[in-house]
Amino acid sequence: MAPEIQNLDRNAAKLDPESYFASPQDVADEHGLTRGEKLATLERWASQVDRRLASGSEGMPTQGTEAADGELLRQIELVKLQLEDQGEDE
Repeated sequence: MAPEIQNLDRNAAKLDPESYFASPQDVADEHGLTRGEKLATLERWASQVDRRLASGSEGMPTQGTEAADGELLRQIELVKLQLEDQGEDE
């Protein structure tokens, strides 16, 4: 569950979104971040997941999280598209 808006450490949440947000949609719903910050946060989250997936393909243990990480990347991309579409409407 995402921290309350007044308790959100914006910088830490942007640097480690997986620790602060339960889902990519929670990033989009966060009122304490601008649209640009949300997009950057989602991009950072996607990069972190990509690194995990790459590590697995290089033989490092993944504890069977490849399928979940693949789904997480799909969700991140969908939310990014949603936010980008909102920006075009403004």
